[in-house]
Amino acid sequence: MESARKLLEDIARCSIACDIRAGSEAQRACGLIVGLQTGDAFQLPEPWSGRIDIAPILFISSNPSIDPLEKYPDESWEGELIVDFFQNRFTSKVGWVIDGLYALRRDGSRTDWVRFWASARSRASEILQKEKNEIVSGVDFALTEVVHCKSRNEIGVREAQSFCSNRYLARVISVAAAEVLVVFGEIAADAMRRCFGSSIREVNGLNIASIGDKTRVVAFLPHPNERGSKKSIEGNIGASGLSLIREHLKAKSAREDKSFLES
Repeated sequence: MESARKLLEDIARCSIACDIRAGSEAQRACGLIVGLQTGDAFQLPEPWSGRIDIAPILFISSNPSIDPLEKYPDESWEGELIVDFFQNRFTSKVGWVIDGLYALRRDGSRTDWVRFWASARSRASEILQKEKNEIVSGVDFALTEVVHCKSRNEIGVREAQSFCSNRYLARVISVAAAEVLVVFGEIAADAMRRCFGSSIREVNGLNIASIGDKTRVVAFLPHPNERGSKKSIEGNIGASGLSLIREHLKAKSAREDKSFLES
């Protein structure tokens, strides 16, 4: 099985993005999205954010947004710092993000609260039946995307979606501990169905998939930025679907407790 660290480094240092930057792969499907960053400090592709190796919930969306003022890994960063940033983004002593919402800028100030992170925390609160202020971002949930290069307003994402998700999506999920996958928006849903359509089946209105040697519950929700849509899990898949998700997680916890007692 591929190690999470190796995969993190492979995505962050994506060879295709490097070749495009060097001018040798400009016609690739991801040429547009990589080419949006024209400065020397290229913000690296984002493998995931949070402890993907332990988080029970993994949120999957289209691609990470970009803020040129954020203190974010670029080509000059060393490997250990890159790993800390992505793996411990919400929990590191460095303070990459505080309160699960406010990212560190290069000048030491903080960004405004990130609405997408707030939405993910709300959905985790709904699933885990905890208050929002009890949710530990990056531990109770992690985040990833089907296209890893950064852009605003999903520019270049549709062009890169098939290529990037074919290259990385199954590998990311295979190293994820999550028993629950929450898929935000049509772009991410299209990629998931294309990659795992033969594995996904519907059970009582919810999707079940055997991915990476785990049976996982998959919930498809509108993107948090989609206007007029229902945001909650219950509002989209109903109370019975939400109950199934919670029961799935409880069953996992019971299996782990039994394994611990028997060891």
